[in-house]
Amino acid sequence: MWEYVLGGATVFGLIVTLGAWINGRMTRKVIVEHFKAMNERFAKLDERFIKLNERFQELIRQNQELLRQHQELIKQHNELIKQHNEILKRIST
Repeated sequence: MWEYVLGGATVFGLIVTLGAWINGRMTRKVIVEHFKAMNERFAKLDERFIKLNERFQELIRQNQELLRQHQELIKQHNELIKQHNEILKRIST
């Protein structure tokens, strides 16, 4: 009788071991696939961040150019104001 119990327990143990081994292999496969997918997503994010950074650098350059042009216009405006004030002085004296 004990032979049947021990034999059944052995078969049950082998089945459980085989199931755990297969489950471990499948889990590992899923995890590896998940990490590959995450690496691809991170690579795409890196590319997008690089593009965003390039675009921001271009916007900064454009903004600096506009500021330079604005400063030049302010200088011209100040010069015109000086000329206007000179004309007003001449007229008033």
